Amino acid sequence: MISMSELAAIEEFELSGGALCLDLANTLGDRPRSTSEHLHGYGDLLRWCRQAEMLDAEEHEALEREARAHPRRAEAVFERAIELRETIFCIFAALAHDQQPEAEDIGALNSMLHLALPQLEIRSHQKGFDWCWGDCETALDRMLWPVVRSAADLLTSDEVTSLRECASETCGWLFVDRSRTRRRKWCDMAVCGNRAKARRHYQRSKQNSL
Repeated sequence: MISMSELAAIEEFELSGGALCLDLANTLGDRPRSTSEHLHGYGDLLRWCRQAEMLDAEEHEALEREARAHPRRAEAVFERAIELRETIFCIFAALAHDQQPEAEDIGALNSMLHLALPQLEIRSHQKGFDWCWGDCETALDRMLWPVVRSAADLLTSDEVTSLRECASETCGWLFVDRSRTRRRKWCDMAVCGNRAKARRHYQRSKQNSL
């Protein structure tokens, strides 16, 4: 059973993008000022992976041990994760605004795909077969592989036309709009949506008091 302290640590990230790759892009907020950074090192990246259910507790601990044993390799992986995050943001932010992504960004994503896809394999289970990632428990970059595939899958899916960027001026998070009307404006109504409502209410109250 997960303790309350462990639960709090696991739930420190907001996962409202609707796709794993967008949730990674959203670990930096308040773009373009970039004042809300949630990833400061490999340990933060592991915690994000744990909350996103990419790792179980045992896998998390194994990668923590590996990172402690090889800090320079862990730092290099973290830098690659940030590079991947920014590539994903540039691609999908452009699409959210009905623009074509830069060829350089698509090229960078393809380069990362070349590293990730060889790690995929087919495994059998009771109901048939499925894609799985190889047994590389100590591969410090293993969390990047499903993120890269998520980006490729989203980019080539019908949902690419449902990409949105949060309407808040202090957010910049990306999300897939799966609402019935396809008119969702906020990454999370409980966060940015309520803040916008509160600002409008304050402005109306201030005007009425004049």
